[in-house]
Amino acid sequence: MDLYYVCQMVDGVTREPGAYLRNVEDIFGDMASSSLVRAYPKWTCFHIFVEELISSVIFEDAEKFKNVPGRYWVDYLLRSNGISAQPVNSSDFGRNDGYEYLEALQQEDLISQLCETVSKQVFHVLFSNRGTMSAFGHMVSYYVLHTASAFASDAFNGSGHLNRVSVPLWAKSAVFHRDKGRCVLCQKDLTRLFSQQSQVHYDHIIPLDLG
Repeated sequence: MDLYYVCQMVDGVTREPGAYLRNVEDIFGDMASSSLVRAYPKWTCFHIFVEELISSVIFEDAEKFKNVPGRYWVDYLLRSNGISAQPVNSSDFGRNDGYEYLEALQQEDLISQLCETVSKQVFHVLFSNRGTMSAFGHMVSYYVLHTASAFASDAFNGSGHLNRVSVPLWAKSAVFHRDKGRCVLCQKDLTRLFSQQSQVHYDHIIPLDLG
């Protein structure tokens, strides 16, 4: 499993979340939903989603380890990301699956380290895909409007919408670079190389009143 396969998997879940709603509930349900309303954290709720999704897939596929010890896809990801794990022989474990192996990796904090590392790479790729970002926003909007307000009420105004917060310069720079200095609606050049009259505006893909 390589990076682009993981990206494809994440994109698929955001666009067709129906089969994965239990996983989404585990990530953003109840108090965890407060992570969705933090004002411009650099470790975003999308990072959190990707990290948890990768972790769940790693453990869901654990039974495959008995057939390919040392060649399980998590081993490939560990090696390709320079995260060292001690060679493990499947006979070292009493069970005929990979759960004990993965638990051993987890005890050494290698699974968490791997998920964090890969989630950064996935974010770098998928942040450029406005379709994925829109799908993710629609997927979590329910948790913002119906759950987060109970745990982070100070993030909402009297109308029940998220408070508008000034966009920090680093976020503006990231969006400007992603969209290549052009308006995403009319494609007007906003770099001011050709005209000093261009005004740049930033807004949310999903309106605040929709979560």
